[in-house]
Amino acid sequence: MATIDDDLAKAVTEGFRQAQTDIANQDLILAGTGDVTVTLADGSKKTGPSWSKLITAANAAGTSAAAAATSATNAKTSETNANSSKTAAATSATNAKTSETNSKTSETNAKTSETNAKTSETNAKTSENNAAASLAAAQLLTSVPYEEAPYPDVWLPLNDSLKLDAGFAPYDTLTISGKVLELPTKSAAFTRSTTATYIDKSGVLQTAAINEPRFEREGLLMEGASVNYILNSNDPTKWSNNGTIDKLTITDGSTQAVTCQGTINTATGSAQLHASSNISVAIGDAVTLSATAKSSLGRLRLRFTLDGTQVAEAYFDGITGAALTSSGGVTYTTTPGGDGYSYISVTFTATAAGNVSGSFWFSSTSGNLAVGSVVYYQTIQCEKNPIATSYIPTGSAATTRTVDTLDLQASGNVGYRLSGDLINRVVAFELSVNRYVQPTVGYADIVTCPGARNDIITRLTASMMYSYRGSSGAGNSVAYAFSQKIFALSQDVTDTITAYFNGNSNAKTQGPTVATGAATSLRIQSNSYVIYHIRNFRIWHRLLTPNQIKGLR
Repeated sequence: MATIDDDLAKAVTEGFRQAQTDIANQDLILAGTGDVTVTLADGSKKTGPSWSKLITAANAAGTSAAAAATSATNAKTSETNANSSKTAAATSATNAKTSETNSKTSETNAKTSETNAKTSETNAKTSENNAAASLAAAQLLTSVPYEEAPYPDVWLPLNDSLKLDAGFAPYDTLTISGKVLELPTKSAAFTRSTTATYIDKSGVLQTAAINEPRFEREGLLMEGASVNYILNSNDPTKWSNNGTIDKLTITDGSTQAVTCQGTINTATGSAQLHASSNISVAIGDAVTLSATAKSSLGRLRLRFTLDGTQVAEAYFDGITGAALTSSGGVTYTTTPGGDGYSYISVTFTATAAGNVSGSFWFSSTSGNLAVGSVVYYQTIQCEKNPIATSYIPTGSAATTRTVDTLDLQASGNVGYRLSGDLINRVVAFELSVNRYVQPTVGYADIVTCPGARNDIITRLTASMMYSYRGSSGAGNSVAYAFSQKIFALSQDVTDTITAYFNGNSNAKTQGPTVATGAATSLRIQSNSYVIYHIRNFRIWHRLLTPNQIKGLR
């Protein structure tokens, strides 16, 4: 039987012991929790984080950049430990090789030691790779997906008032007994030369005074001018109904609007509630009927005539508000409410010149409406406009609602003196476009700086939302309608503008059309082809990081 001398036996034994120590070390690192203590090649002890602790630290980094930095430090420690383990494994491999050289007679045993050493080296490499992966994960987590933006230089919340939280404007004033008092607050200027209605945040129909802004649930309501050609819209006793329906004036629904309750008194297939006065149209002009309505059965019918002859109509289910059938190439919308009423609208585009009239009806599904069948109509409107706008109450004549316009002084707010000045600036706000029809000019500018050519912050087209500094703009695709989305525009000193919307961005580098233009105001303006809400309007006279822009709310 072969024998080995004491030195060789000691070397083999040491090789086995080191291999076993290495395996134990790997088990501690990979399976342990918290901090673990490993045994190094020289017999000394080393304490460091386990793999489980590293994973926990890396996960915690996602909620805190400081925690991510700690995870990175722990990962680095793990990497150092792995390197130490690798060194120990290499020593073990050397010892095994020495054992093999010193004793050919113990070749089998030495081979086993070499295999164990190789396993230890592999485990050490695995530990090194895991430590590197942990470090990479920690470094990735330090690229925080949300980064809060600094306090804006201009801030117009537009939630329930025109007051500025930051920015420049004349101080508000209050007149008491003929004496003008200056208040500590500043506000933007809003103009509209007529009264207008809106739905307040409790869902009730309200009337805003001349030059009073209208704040709804989505923010400040902005609309173009329109005229309601329905006469006596708020007095159903004067409506031009036929004799088969009795009328009762009530206040009803969530909006608490003046309502005509019509009850069938004689079985009939269809009964008219009211009709508009004549509207002179040219080919291509649009006329829109709208109302909030419901019925106990049957259908709601909105009808158009041209020079006395029916040319178009649309039917809606009186209970659900669902659109049923239509003719004459009309477009329509329907929005069911929680109170049983539905807001319905129908738009007819004239194919010939003449006089158009719109009317509101109660119709059966088949046969006749039974005696006692009931229909309710409120906020009825007929306007020469391609979209339905907010309700305009009328008396004995057609009534106009004029345009909404908000202005903020340019000085101190827009960020430049002349449009050619090179500046860093970010503009952002929350936008809801409720209705949009392509204007005849091809676009609608809603946020702009008049006098500067160009500083068009937001221009809407049929499928794009643009920002312009020169003759062409940076744009992102858009689909109408949309609610409460963030728009942002960044401009830097290289004349590059970057528009952000709905998770997308697009950049354009181009100087202004006229470098010497001077903005007369910062304007939020209305357009007859668009109904929208805006709020949380902010300007920073600096650049924001991409993470800050993406995190804007």
